[in-house]
Amino acid sequence: MEEKATNTPFRAEEGQIENTVGQKTPQDEDPASSLPKEDLIAWLQVLGAFCLNLNTWGLMNAFGVYQTFYKLDLLSAHSSSDISWIGSTQAFLMFLTSVVAGPIFDAGHLSFLLWTGSLFTVLGMFLTSICKTYYQCFLAQGVMMGLGFGLLYLPAPAIVSQFFHARRSLAIGMSSVGSALGGVIYPIVFTQLQPRIGFGWATRVVAFIIFGTSIIPLLVMKSRSVASPWRTVLDATALRDVPYILLNSGLLFGFMGLWVIFYYIQLYALQRSSVSSELASYLLVIINASSLPGRLLPGFYADKVGSINVQTVVAASSAILTFCLIAIRSTGGLIVYSLLYGFSAGAFMGLPAAGVARLSEDHSKIGIRLGMTLGFVGFGVLVSNPIAGAILAVNGSWTGLIVWCGALLTASTLSMAASRVVKVGYSLTKVI
Repeated sequence: MEEKATNTPFRAEEGQIENTVGQKTPQDEDPASSLPKEDLIAWLQVLGAFCLNLNTWGLMNAFGVYQTFYKLDLLSAHSSSDISWIGSTQAFLMFLTSVVAGPIFDAGHLSFLLWTGSLFTVLGMFLTSICKTYYQCFLAQGVMMGLGFGLLYLPAPAIVSQFFHARRSLAIGMSSVGSALGGVIYPIVFTQLQPRIGFGWATRVVAFIIFGTSIIPLLVMKSRSVASPWRTVLDATALRDVPYILLNSGLLFGFMGLWVIFYYIQLYALQRSSVSSELASYLLVIINASSLPGRLLPGFYADKVGSINVQTVVAASSAILTFCLIAIRSTGGLIVYSLLYGFSAGAFMGLPAAGVARLSEDHSKIGIRLGMTLGFVGFGVLVSNPIAGAILAVNGSWTGLIVWCGALLTASTLSMAASRVVKVGYSLTKVI
């Protein structure tokens, strides 16, 4: 007698999905019984993911203050391009390490990722506080912290995606607010404390904040899926998924372009505008602060009109704003630009995980696909800012740097629009 398949239930008391022979997956018919409840436990995952984003994306978004300080003080003998390799390597290793973190996560080793990633991140920042030379900063802040970021970042969107369905984009957007808040808090802390207590102790204060906020994910986060055997770091089906490939291309170009402004806006203001040095130091804070609503509002609408649709629009707006920067010199103009660019950039950075999840028919492979996406994007992030710095070194060509950034964001817009067209066609009413 043929065994009758049953739907896969979620047992709240065990916090896991039963996985027995003959059961249907959530992708089979009548999936409602296996949908996440989106209860208190789910929102605790959002809190944990918020802290992970605070101490990964938030710290990377704050690197611009270190870029400027190193160029004007600690590493003044080195070029802007040389210094940007520290931040670019940090971002690259975060993305690349996520390729390995995906299978580790899917194999059920969430605790390993959280503990090891937190150790690397906290220790890396403490070691940065005692750095005196370029190679020391590169190893501590670039390599060690980058590896820590890679282990910590991927569980944030992956866990939230497991616990939410109807409001997935909103939940991911709320957790990504940590990225924006980190980009506000850490630059302010460093900028205010460095002149008073020096580089070393200002950086150690940042490290203590990281340490304290790293405890929360260790206490509240857990995976909803059953631990599975070790999987490959690649999903072969993704390599034949044209919409997924085009989305990845859009994300690659987008992140390559977005971080150019994050790294160089403060130096741009000091060298090419009438902005005071005090206000210039807060332009990065303004960008990160305005990215807060940028991560929330588009996330809310993405659940209604589609995350890829929204991300395509914000990529286009970021490109337009970037080209406008060529003509901006005044204090008021730079403040308005920073507000608008931050909103748009925040929306772009908050939506990739939702887009990857939407294009993933098998949600058990979300971790692997996110890792593949981040690894691919990382190679572009590694070279983008050093290239921007090299362009700047040619007769101080700020216009060339801005055009480089704007061209990348334009390519991002076209790639994501192509992903949408291939997946659902030209209809503007399709949710994707």
